[in-house]
Amino acid sequence: MSSTDTLPAPEQWLRYMPGVERQRQELRLVENAWDQLSLLSSFSLLSSNASSGGDLARARQDFSSLSIELMHGLAAEAVHNCVDDLSSRAQICIDVLVRNLFERTADIGFFSTDVGIAHFLGAPADERRPEQIASRLRQYASKYTVYDNIYLFDAQCQLAAALHEGPGLAVGAAAQGEDVNFLRQVMASDAPYAEDYAVRDFIGQSYPCLAYAHRVEAGGQVVGVLVLSFKMSDEMLALFASIQGKDREHGGDVVLALVDAHGEVLASSDTHQLPLGWRVRCDLPPELASGAFMLQHFSRRYLAVVREARSFQGYAGPGWRGLALLPLDVAFDDATSSEHSALIKELAGNADFLSEELREIPRRSVAIQSALERSVWNGLLELNQMQDGTEGRNEVAAPRDLLFAKTLLSEIGATARKTARAFSSALEDLYGVVTRSILRDGQSRADLAMQILDRNLYERANDCRWWALTPQFAETLAAGRVGCEQATAVLRDINALYTVYSSLVLFDRQGRVMAVSNPAQQDLVGTPLDEEWVARCLRLSSAQEYVVSAFAPSRFYDRGSTFIYAAAVRDAAAVSGSLAGANLGGIAIVWDAAQQLQSILGDCAEGCGDRDMLAFIDSRDQLVLAHGQAEAVAMLGTEGVIESCRTGGRMVNLAGHLHGVGMARGAGYREFRARDGYDHGLSCLALRHLCERKPAGAALPAPQNQGARVDATQRVQMATFMLGSYWLGIDAALVVAAAPDATALGAGPVRLPFIGLAPIGNRVCPLMDLRSIVRDDAGRGATDLVRVAQQPGAEGQAAAQEGGAASRIPQVQRAAHPDRQLIIVRVPLEEGGMRELALRVDALGPMLDLDRRKFQPVGFGVQTALIDAVIGVPVTASQGVPAAGAMSVSMLCQLSMAWLKQCAAGALPTNAQDQDLAALLQAHQEG
Repeated sequence: MSSTDTLPAPEQWLRYMPGVERQRQELRLVENAWDQLSLLSSFSLLSSNASSGGDLARARQDFSSLSIELMHGLAAEAVHNCVDDLSSRAQICIDVLVRNLFERTADIGFFSTDVGIAHFLGAPADERRPEQIASRLRQYASKYTVYDNIYLFDAQCQLAAALHEGPGLAVGAAAQGEDVNFLRQVMASDAPYAEDYAVRDFIGQSYPCLAYAHRVEAGGQVVGVLVLSFKMSDEMLALFASIQGKDREHGGDVVLALVDAHGEVLASSDTHQLPLGWRVRCDLPPELASGAFMLQHFSRRYLAVVREARSFQGYAGPGWRGLALLPLDVAFDDATSSEHSALIKELAGNADFLSEELREIPRRSVAIQSALERSVWNGLLELNQMQDGTEGRNEVAAPRDLLFAKTLLSEIGATARKTARAFSSALEDLYGVVTRSILRDGQSRADLAMQILDRNLYERANDCRWWALTPQFAETLAAGRVGCEQATAVLRDINALYTVYSSLVLFDRQGRVMAVSNPAQQDLVGTPLDEEWVARCLRLSSAQEYVVSAFAPSRFYDRGSTFIYAAAVRDAAAVSGSLAGANLGGIAIVWDAAQQLQSILGDCAEGCGDRDMLAFIDSRDQLVLAHGQAEAVAMLGTEGVIESCRTGGRMVNLAGHLHGVGMARGAGYREFRARDGYDHGLSCLALRHLCERKPAGAALPAPQNQGARVDATQRVQMATFMLGSYWLGIDAALVVAAAPDATALGAGPVRLPFIGLAPIGNRVCPLMDLRSIVRDDAGRGATDLVRVAQQPGAEGQAAAQEGGAASRIPQVQRAAHPDRQLIIVRVPLEEGGMRELALRVDALGPMLDLDRRKFQPVGFGVQTALIDAVIGVPVTASQGVPAAGAMSVSMLCQLSMAWLKQCAAGALPTNAQDQDLAALLQAHQEG
């Protein structure tokens, strides 16, 4: 099920979305303008015909229908974005806790076998001295700071010792009631651990506490129970704070909580809004443990998401869930805010970036806009021809009617542009919501990976220091017994409990290997170690210190680089002292880096797409390990790619694809990396694939001279259009009409720019794609590439790849494209008569009345050029036409009549070269 199946329909959310509501009001204002234009067009038959009244009504209806869909899509994406954010926080909350508690299940199993504890509980009650074991408990708690108390019960359920004497049971007193039943169940069980969440009298608190227990054996007999009390409130507050974060949207508004299977609040980030013990009604179907729902709580409405724990190495936790709440009155305050980088702007024009449900909205918007542009274009063309008395037209119209109709068409065109801007603004908000959701998801995955990594390595720093206190190791080193079976057995027992290690190594003060846990490394016993971390370990001055190797290959690890944590093994009499000379040697624990890092990345990458990547990198921007497709990972390992991801902002362009970037260094956990001066140097990089990068369309010009008078004898009407980044025009007297793009028919060989025949209404015209002969903005030609790519077989494919793999040359497409237009022109032939041709262009531009005397002729050598003159046209700066190099954005290029005649007559030379308009215009400007 999707995360929003239990939520209301999108339109019911609009009242909580001020930004979306503003967009809706803007679109309504545009709809009102269309109503007024429809009314004006009915004032005269000429106006109605010129404005294509049916097209106008259809466009208004289509825009109205699409605006409703757009608002619903924007609302749905805003809700989806918010639900995803809450889901991520709730999931991190419970998953990080489960991983933490998994370590506790290993701790209790190992600590319960501690020789000192077994001897203490195995002694007669009158011979026990609690102070004898207090130092041992303090040493443990000082390393594993997640425990707030440790309890030792003997076989008679009497409290024999505790780390701290609190308000609960006094040392020497016997447990009572349910506590006795609990302790006896633990002593009777051979389970690896007992997990207990309840109110316990021996702890002395009125609310439930989380504890882990295990029976203690000595001489084959059960002599008592060890109980570790977990610092749950302390842990959860720190976890909540790290998830909320100061730099994340809604961080201060989201309420995070831990709930049990019945919805009872066990921990809360805000006990004023969500008190402990409160029962949250999770309005989900009975069979679901995760999902989103609406919550009415304390007279305030919330969007709520509850997430079930994902098991870790078979451990699913105590059956709790993560909960995230966000008040609806602040949930969508920034629902339509978006990024403003250049790549974000580029992304906003790529419908492939959206989901299947939303992808048709921008495409339909473009189709409606294109149809309206054609209608206005054709109407102006017809009126201009009527005004000039073009041969073949018998319509007679009063100058006033012509002026009114032209003014109306201009207003329709202006309103169409306003509509396009309104839709563009709303669509940018839609793209922004989707973009922000994906960017936040990538950052969340990187943050989670680093949280898990830091917590994992925190445990490694604890383990090596605690195991260094094992009496057997000190005894082995003091006796100098190389290959000691007892020490080897202890190492193997530990390694069996803690599967995150590939090997545990005991070495003496000369650095000689005394024992190993991994049987495959038995031949290393007796070998002297010269690694730099060994010398640092032997110089440690207290039992609280540890050392870590660099992340590098090791003789003890055959799967690449790893960390080795080590602590000094000290003389038993000097454990509490601070003399380095008391060091007998050290214990090194070899982290299974490949398995652990891959596990972290795999868990954090759950739900990612094929082109998404998650990777750990080091401080030198070198790839450590990555999760993703092999091809994508190989690209990530290319020199400079990781650096560009780190420094390129929240989006990067990699191999022609846009990716959202999430980068996290981690902040450590408790004292690890935060206060102990250590930094492992690893970071996590998350790359979420957005879409394939596409060339941005050129902006349509907005000329400023349309009100200027032009001498009638020198006036020429230019029908303009866009071709890539170039603005071209043709004498309107040659233009028949504009039409939607059509698929080229005919399989016979043709010479570019012809690509086939185009059926247009009741006529069939030769179709010319001007892209096929115009060089792109990078100065690359298209003719050779297209000609080779049309060849059958592997030879043509290989040549096309060789010629165009690294270029931006547009390939000629026979199929119709919804974003392109056709201009039908009638070209006079030298021998008399006319021939109609269809020109495929990128967009229709404005109709212009220009002074023919201001055109400047240009030449293109001996070859007939595509253009024969240019003219500077003042345009609005914000909507100027982008052009190559330093050319003026107002340069209009006139399509050459001589070139068109050659095309119409089939007289283009066989060796025709690509038209390099950029070079031509640059040369003209410099000349």
